[in-house]
Amino acid sequence: MTSRRVAHRIETGTLEEISSRRCLLPLLLALWFLLNATGLVAEPAEAQLEQSTDIVVVGAGTGGVSAAIQAARLGARVALLEETDWIGGQMATAADSTMNEGGALTLESGLYAEFLQRMYAYYHALGKSVGTCYWKDRNHCYEPSAIQKILLKMIDDVNGEGKGHVSVFLRERVVKVLETQHTVTGVVTQRNHLFHSKVIIDATELGDVLPLTSAAYRIGRFTSDAPGKSCIQDVTYEAVIKKYPGGVPPGLLMQHAPPGYDDAFVVSMHRFLRSDGNSATKDPPVNFTMHNQCRALPDSSNPEDYTASTPSQVTKTLMNFFNDSLADTDLFDRSKRQEIVCAAKLRTLGLLYYIQHDLNETSWSVANDEGYDTPYNREENSCPNIPVEFKPLEVNFPLLPYVRESRRIVGEYTLVGGDIRREQPWPNGVNRSDIDPAPIFHDAIAVNDFNEYLHDCNTEADYEHDLEHATDMPREFRSGPFQIPIETLIPERVDGLLAAEKNISQSRMVNSATRLQNITMLTGQAAGALAAIAVAQHVQPRHVDPGVVQRALLDYNTGLAKQELNDLPRNTEEWKAAEYALVHGWVSDAPEGFAPLQALTRAQAADALVAAFGLLPPATALDRRWGYQLAAEATFKDVPLYSKHSPGIEALAALQALKPCAKESGLFCPEETETIADFISSLSVLKRRSGAGSSGVIDQASANDARGIAATEAFGEKREVPLARIQAAEILYRELDPARGK
Repeated sequence: MTSRRVAHRIETGTLEEISSRRCLLPLLLALWFLLNATGLVAEPAEAQLEQSTDIVVVGAGTGGVSAAIQAARLGARVALLEETDWIGGQMATAADSTMNEGGALTLESGLYAEFLQRMYAYYHALGKSVGTCYWKDRNHCYEPSAIQKILLKMIDDVNGEGKGHVSVFLRERVVKVLETQHTVTGVVTQRNHLFHSKVIIDATELGDVLPLTSAAYRIGRFTSDAPGKSCIQDVTYEAVIKKYPGGVPPGLLMQHAPPGYDDAFVVSMHRFLRSDGNSATKDPPVNFTMHNQCRALPDSSNPEDYTASTPSQVTKTLMNFFNDSLADTDLFDRSKRQEIVCAAKLRTLGLLYYIQHDLNETSWSVANDEGYDTPYNREENSCPNIPVEFKPLEVNFPLLPYVRESRRIVGEYTLVGGDIRREQPWPNGVNRSDIDPAPIFHDAIAVNDFNEYLHDCNTEADYEHDLEHATDMPREFRSGPFQIPIETLIPERVDGLLAAEKNISQSRMVNSATRLQNITMLTGQAAGALAAIAVAQHVQPRHVDPGVVQRALLDYNTGLAKQELNDLPRNTEEWKAAEYALVHGWVSDAPEGFAPLQALTRAQAADALVAAFGLLPPATALDRRWGYQLAAEATFKDVPLYSKHSPGIEALAALQALKPCAKESGLFCPEETETIADFISSLSVLKRRSGAGSSGVIDQASANDARGIAATEAFGEKREVPLARIQAAEILYRELDPARGK
């Protein structure tokens, strides 16, 4: 399917169109007249189109497109429904097309990394740089129209792989969710189209599917079970503006001030943007060149290239600097949404008038080459408070405002501020001994490294006090990695439903760090993988082993660990094993990278086996305070009960999965180097006792020697060869595959 066909696959579903397609027009019309005559039909109604699919993804934004692509790559049939007639969500449909990235972790991860590579190739072919925004040449900045082209091409390509399939349906707004006994089974759109499915993914910008189900969710600082009205982060109606060297086209140069453009508005703009403003730093008031440099875009219509280092040459940029608009939870009420959205749009028109007239930048106006002048924008997104003379501008505005906050499901786990606490203040990498590090989630499905930043609505009264307080918010920007666990995608009490956007289970504070384009693509990718695996296994998503999802994501280059493994080639079997081993605590992290060739001691190898098989019982209050003590007497003289290694070694000894070292009977020699053969011997015992299957490596080793200390098929090593960290990770990764059973 070509991009054009994907972009316009809209099932209209009127009675006449359906009947003509099925050659049943005379029969259906006769039936309709009969029903109308008997009073059963009061007026012409749109007939229902009905179809079944594996997964319905609602919302073709960053999370939705990623979810659909990943699910199709795993063999699922996906219906991707979008309310507007664009795809790309916040970064294309809403024009927030300058990527907000924290550190380096997300840049090389999963579908986001693939997206970046494709965008680079697209602009490279045009002779254009993408490092035009945020004052640095290394940033990623794109035209919204180019983003949509690339996303459509990614959908086309996955459909061409012949595994699963993504069908895109535009201008389809979900108005009803089918649900029986807390299990959702399908959706109905405003066109009366019915989609049956096994899993529904809410990937809308505002979590609009959630209130159509019985799932609990958070809204502002309240919950759906105890609703109330509160502020939320600002919304911004962005606009792409460009310089017209030959003069602004008719209708795009404003002749009159728009409504609301008064002295107070001008004074507020003078505070931020002036002709004689700051041209050296980002401190307001800035001048127009500095304003443009913030969110400068490549300009496909300009034959010349430029970067962030040449701000005077910029000819296309975004208005998203001083046009933020206050918002509250009324935004989530469709009957009140238009008023808030139109107020934000009018503020952006005011800023444009200020630029054209007060700053005398009469060669700049809204870009008319982004493709925003669509039927949806004209028919459903026109604001009644905007006079007719400004309509030529309005139809070239994006189809959506940029919203920073969504409804958020109450999931199996809610991510809170303490879960994303960073060890380092931004931008300097100085360790903070007074800050506990963010925890490691063994079921992590994505890693993010953007700092917390609540865009207004950030006083103590605005926080969810059952989750956190204003004192939990860092006083400065702190970047650094934190993980997102799989439970944040899964509603607490509803099956057949997943979240995949800004609506995952999280607090408002966490939302301030997870609302950006890169991480929503990665959480969307994870939701798509989880949904596809649940469909393939014929189970609900909450019953899927997280390890299976993690391995599927690793197969598609999604990082899970909290550090970049620079000493291992990306997207290799070794890299996957190392990522998985770190996340599951099989090995400890290294100061830099993974240290793959570093040998493990016998104690470290024992710790790896204990973690891999979960041999330590749940900790009691006494255990948490004083540590485990699993035996009355130590098994080995050199591992006393007070040793930090004692609990694990005693757990293994109780299963007869350890042998004394060669030095002397009764000694374990915890600091001596472990050998591959001894490690496999212990692993073999544990697998037999657990009843787990094997890939063949362990079986062969055990057959050759009762202790499993012979050579192995996997590595061809001899019994005395030391066990390196990467070898331990690879052996465990192969042998403990949850798809085969541990």
